[in-house]
Amino acid sequence: MVSYSDVVYYLSLLACIATGEYYKRVDDRTTKRNYGTGLGLLVTWLICGSSMIHSALMLWGNIIIIKCCNRRYIHQLSFAYTWLYLMYMNYNMDVTTNYVLWIHQVIALRLVGLAFEITMSEKVKLYSQRHSLKGDAKPLFSKHQLDSSPTSNQNILSTNRFTRSSAVGYEYADLSSAPVEPSVLDVISYTYYFIGLHRGPYYRWKTFNEHFDTPFGTLGNCRKITEHKCKKAVVFTFIYMAICRQFPAEAYNEEAFYFSHGSDYRYLYNIPQMITYVLQCQIVMMLCTSVFTEAGFGVYPTKTQPLPGFGPSAKFSLLKLASTMESVALEQEYNFAMLRCFQNDALLMGPRMRDTLRAWEMPTRYWFWTNTYKNLIKSNKEVRSAVSFLAWSLWSGISMHQMVICSTLWVHLHLENEYAEMYNTSAMKVPWDIGFSIMRLFCLIYLTPCFVLDNYSIILRYYNSIFWLYHVVLLWLILAAVVVQKQRIMSAATL
Repeated sequence: MVSYSDVVYYLSLLACIATGEYYKRVDDRTTKRNYGTGLGLLVTWLICGSSMIHSALMLWGNIIIIKCCNRRYIHQLSFAYTWLYLMYMNYNMDVTTNYVLWIHQVIALRLVGLAFEITMSEKVKLYSQRHSLKGDAKPLFSKHQLDSSPTSNQNILSTNRFTRSSAVGYEYADLSSAPVEPSVLDVISYTYYFIGLHRGPYYRWKTFNEHFDTPFGTLGNCRKITEHKCKKAVVFTFIYMAICRQFPAEAYNEEAFYFSHGSDYRYLYNIPQMITYVLQCQIVMMLCTSVFTEAGFGVYPTKTQPLPGFGPSAKFSLLKLASTMESVALEQEYNFAMLRCFQNDALLMGPRMRDTLRAWEMPTRYWFWTNTYKNLIKSNKEVRSAVSFLAWSLWSGISMHQMVICSTLWVHLHLENEYAEMYNTSAMKVPWDIGFSIMRLFCLIYLTPCFVLDNYSIILRYYNSIFWLYHVVLLWLILAAVVVQKQRIMSAATL
């Protein structure tokens, strides 16, 4: 049944899409920024109502941290304050809809992400000063490396071989043109800007500033892209409604579901629920990204290889040249690759769970990867992975079912890595990939009730009815891995 909050949320989202064309016509930088900030404040008030006060407290707490604290540590202070406030909201607020939490989650990513960017800029500045004092003003990466090797830059963001030193080196050229001292008004504008406020996708502070300094969004008509996204959203909506009507989620609450059907039926009933959950997420993100495309936000030359959430990853000199010379800008091809949220082939085929997670809400995954996994703490990758999963779980809303999702996925990921190291999976890649993919689907189907249900007692009752099947399988796989490793250690000791 459609509620009042649903109507307000989606009407405000459609209104933001409709105003995108008028927004593009505003030439003055200050007027455009004020227009976007004012519209964002209005959207926040319409959806959150009196709960908007919490976004203001979150904002002003971060402003105090950013303006008054040591820049080398503001990312940790901002993260701690914002995540504690999100936990307070989840425990002490009577939030009747997810829409209020979605907006506060977006604001949290923007504010803490800004603090991380300022800290990284400070590290780059200190690095340059140290080398200048030594008589070596050379940056970590040369201009030739940053401009002529875009593929290696993309690999830096897509692999786990991204060291802390390479992070500083990569950001050297990327942050050289970014404002590192945002004013209070800058922070307020970035926080409440209407583009991406409903649920994302996330974009960096540097991307926000580039939007006002580059002409890419006004060079062509993006209406066709917006119409294509909206048409896909309509088709997905009809499919979503048809599946929901045939397989309602309310069945989990009925007694007949547990007494008239076997465990196999109850487990397989998760499949249509998983499909509807994916469809719902894709519908929302299609509409959210339509706000971007209609407003001309997030469009970059194809040669700069924009990455989801990050922006251009190569050819920074070309980006600067195209921003200042119209003749160069008109010669380029453009895309909205920065806004890509889902990689459907990896979602469907995998083969590993890490491939699926990387393909899900990619800008948000980028945020947690670059900020919590790579730059929050110094530790081994297992601990950093656990901290990143915990941060994501707290951000999503601390609850029993969210902790089940977080812990299960973390164990599954590391079991995949463990078995890949124990056995030479590259020698028999296809069979191993099939096995990994089956286990991945088995896990995702099993976890579906945690995504679609909110009642703790119903979730516990459901898992009791299928005997916590997947967790039993995980336990056996863990024991098998321990036994195999122990036998190999003993064999190696006897040689």
